[in-house]
Amino acid sequence: MLGRVLIMENKKFNRIIALAGALNIIGLLSIVLTALKLTPITLIVSLTLGGVLIGLALVLYLYVVIYDLKTRKVF
Repeated sequence: MLGRVLIMENKKFNRIIALAGALNIIGLLSIVLTALKLTPITLIVSLTLGGVLIGLALVLYLYVVIYDLKTRKVF
């Protein structure tokens, strides 16, 4: 029974990590947009959007890591 619960949680966490990776890539691509077309609007929008997406990805990564450390009784 416990094994099934852990497998279900792993699938959930794999999806969260994949989402975080996708958000990170989209955020980095939006920042690279500034290098391709440098205008004040693209600078503001891409850096703001990129920063938010990368920050959200970091929060998702930290959630998975902290939850995993709690299940292993490290915290």
